[in-house]
Amino acid sequence: MESRCPHDGGTRVSRYPIMLSAEIAASVRQRSQTLHVSPSCLLVGAFCLTLSRLTGVGAVVVDVGHPDPVAVLVDIDDDLTPEAFIRGVHESLTLSLGRHAYPAGGVDAPLDVKHSGERHLLAVRLNHTDGYLDCAAGVWEDGEAQRFVLDFLAAVEQLARASTAGSADVTLADVRCISASSLKILEAINDTGQVFPDSSVDELFREAAGRWPTALAVRDAESVLTYAELAVAAAEQAHLLRAAGVAEGDTVLVGVPRSVAEVVAVLGTLWTGATYCGVDLSQPASHTAKVLAKASPAAAIVTDDAAGQLAPYGVPTVSAWQPGWKGGGQAAPPAQPDPARLAYLAFTSGSTGEPKGVAIPHRGVIRFVHDSPYLALGPGERCLRLAPLAFDASTLEIWATLLTGATLEICPPDALFPSEIGAHLAERRITVAWLTAGLFGLVQELAGPSLASLRHLLVGGDVVPHEHVRNALTNNPGLVVTNGYGPTENTVFTTYHSLRDPDSIDGPIPIGRPVPGTRIYVLDRRGRLLTPGAVGELYAAGDGLAAGYVDDEAETDRVFGYFSPDVPERLYRTGDLVRIDAARRLQFLGRADDQVKIRGFRIEPHAIRASLLAQDGVEEAFVTVTDGDSLDKRLVAAVRLTPGSAITPVDLRDRLRDELPSYMVPGLWAVVDQLPITATGKIDRRRLAADARPAHSFAVRKPHV
Repeated sequence: MESRCPHDGGTRVSRYPIMLSAEIAASVRQRSQTLHVSPSCLLVGAFCLTLSRLTGVGAVVVDVGHPDPVAVLVDIDDDLTPEAFIRGVHESLTLSLGRHAYPAGGVDAPLDVKHSGERHLLAVRLNHTDGYLDCAAGVWEDGEAQRFVLDFLAAVEQLARASTAGSADVTLADVRCISASSLKILEAINDTGQVFPDSSVDELFREAAGRWPTALAVRDAESVLTYAELAVAAAEQAHLLRAAGVAEGDTVLVGVPRSVAEVVAVLGTLWTGATYCGVDLSQPASHTAKVLAKASPAAAIVTDDAAGQLAPYGVPTVSAWQPGWKGGGQAAPPAQPDPARLAYLAFTSGSTGEPKGVAIPHRGVIRFVHDSPYLALGPGERCLRLAPLAFDASTLEIWATLLTGATLEICPPDALFPSEIGAHLAERRITVAWLTAGLFGLVQELAGPSLASLRHLLVGGDVVPHEHVRNALTNNPGLVVTNGYGPTENTVFTTYHSLRDPDSIDGPIPIGRPVPGTRIYVLDRRGRLLTPGAVGELYAAGDGLAAGYVDDEAETDRVFGYFSPDVPERLYRTGDLVRIDAARRLQFLGRADDQVKIRGFRIEPHAIRASLLAQDGVEEAFVTVTDGDSLDKRLVAAVRLTPGSAITPVDLRDRLRDELPSYMVPGLWAVVDQLPITATGKIDRRRLAADARPAHSFAVRKPHV
């Protein structure tokens, strides 16, 4: 039912009925009498508690009464008992109504409550047995308002019963505000229903080689191997590793540039039952030393000219594959398959600058690439090999290709610019590629026609601008773009969302649903399950979880463990804020720790970015902070302007001053043609901060005529 709200300029609203069952209504009356409060107090408390669970706020302001509403502040303290909470609501109502000389008995009147704000977006009218919820247009998607009603009714029932329990062990945190219907939605989201082979990555490759022995497996600028030839080369590499003393369970460093030899090295390592660990030997020696200290490799596979770089560390080196190896070498028998054995170590940069080695078992890789619903590969497909081996995108590139009979097309290691990568896509007629969010935008803009051969493009590693996806789909009919979200600690992708129709894109791209073998949970600060639609931190569980961090038990225990009383399984804490939308997809909202503190003020950089993107003449924006303590930090805004725009950082600064508190206006600015990205495809925050300067130092831009 739709109507117009007479108190809000005729805003269109939708009305949803609310019906309290006779049993719940009786519980409300009985509990209210016991506590010597009005039933309205319990209902107002349930309404505020449901809103708090949905939004994550610790205090809710509502307007109570009609026709002259009175604002009431309700604090949500989960450490209180339900009885204390209800009495607190009663006191707040009595105090607020008394200040406004509300008629006697106002607290006992039927519930008439609105969620305060610039507009009354939500309003509930309830006469203790039935009533309705009015919801302004645009507040919720279809189905979300009905779910709020059901969760509100669940809150009423749970609050009445919890307050009856009379135990100090029962707190407000135990009142979950989740209906049975909402719980079924959460269960359905995690029902991916897929079974994986109890095997190992290298064993599945051997099966693929037996199925497609003559198919092209891997090709670079100088060499090409069929599946049968790659199997022989890997067995020969394994023989050299075993001769160097490598045993099952050891770690082997792979410091080979992107090439056929690199693929032989990782497959040969798995062949022995060892764990491979990619390392970029062009990184500073201090970084390599830290990786070696944590990984403790038994050997390293390197090119002959790089062997000397590892000599100071005393790591035995093994020669990488060369074309002359084809056939005639000694082969090693493979290790017995074990899905729990570690497949690789991926060293992330770490928020502190110290590399963290994420230990990924074979089952994590298998769950990610076996019969994938988001990436159907097979013979004839040509897949791009681009990501650094130390970056987990290489897991998708290598194993999704080599376990399915497709061909791995290796981008030359000296191809650094988007135009060069685009040329490789076109030359090799690549059909499947994984690009980081930052690189995707650059390749599309600078080498747009290069996407013509692509059938499937996977993007991720950061927030993907929806304009880039829409442009790619518009310019390349038949292309499928999959937004893949996931931390390294849950083996590449945790969730995915595939898009085909550019007209369906009108806002931020969802991160979607869990990949098979993964379960996702949105939890509050206490580790409690949240209802669909509520904002909370994302936790992941299932076969993709890493074993932990190498040589870092404290950090492992901090983010891996049994964190929730509602979820009796090992979880990974992502640190990302999400919500489940009406279509049962995850929407990414930012980091749980995205707040920065500058001179005592807590600031959300994404809020400043949103204001910048709303300005005419701004095509892209990014907000970060300089290094230093709270007093030294400064906000940095980087903007890419629309071609021909005459707007300047001074103009933008002045506009933000009109819209935001002064402490949220950036003091340093950078105008860029493209946002700089790191080697792993993330926005290069440090470079932006280094290049930024005060707004007044920019010259006035002349409009393009």
